[in-house]
Amino acid sequence: MAFLEDYVYSIDTHILKLRKRGFALAAEHKPPTGQAALWYQEVILYVPRSGQAVARQIARLCGDDSEVTLPYRSLADAVGVRDRAGNLRRYTERGIKALVDAGWLEVETTGAKRGAKTTFRLKVGEESTEAMVLIDDEDWFTEAA
Repeated sequence: MAFLEDYVYSIDTHILKLRKRGFALAAEHKPPTGQAALWYQEVILYVPRSGQAVARQIARLCGDDSEVTLPYRSLADAVGVRDRAGNLRRYTERGIKALVDAGWLEVETTGAKRGAKTTFRLKVGEESTEAMVLIDDEDWFTEAA
C-alpha cells in the first residue's frame, strides 16, 4: 500500500493526460528490443529511478544496435519525466549522469548549441562485473561446514 500512497497523485495525473490525449505515447507501450533490451535488463538493477527511465528510452531507441545519435531535447521528450522544478531536460541529464558514473553509458557530443548531436553508446557497467561472477559446478554442490 505504501507504493499506492506515494504515487497516487502521479498515477491520477498520468490517467488524466492519457484520457485527454486519447492514446498512449510510443514511449509508454513499446518496450526495448534486441541487444539493447538485454543491456536494459541489467542496468535497471544498478542505477536510480532517473537512470532507469533514461536507460529504457535509450535502449528502445537503440534496438539491435549498441549506439544511438540524437539531441538531448529529443531524448528528454522521449523520457517524458519532469523533475520537481518541472524541467524535462534536467531529469534526463541526471539520469544520463547516473548511467555514465556507473559505467553503463558513454556519451559523445558533436556540434554546439541547437545543432549539437549526442551519441550514446551502451557499455557493460562496472557494477555488473563485481556482482555477476561465474560459479563453478563444485561450488553449487559443496555443503558449508
